Amino acid sequence: MANPNAFDRDFGYLLPFLDKVAAAAGGLENPGAREELARLVADEKVRWQRIRELLQGAPGRSTPVSAAPATATPPLARASADGVNRVAPLIAGLTVGSLKPSR
Repeated sequence: MANPNAFDRDFGYLLPFLDKVAAAAGGLENPGAREELARLVADEKVRWQRIRELLQGAPGRSTPVSAAPATATPPLARASADGVNRVAPLIAGLTVGSLKPSR
């Protein structure tokens, strides 16, 4: 079992940060974005609270709590960017290498 106090400081920063993001979601003009961000943050807080419980010695579950269909999950940003890189790396305006000017 991990030291239960080893991550207290990190959780002390993480959970208030997630609360700030949730509060900022309420200020978004777009209702769809506002609802999605609030839902994402709420889901994330549940995940991190469960992670904290597991680190403190809670028993693991053999099956996931909620098995949502894969189609309901948006693609990861990295996965969608890979398609741009393969198809048109120059058109997308992606930069490779240092952005510092060479001397």
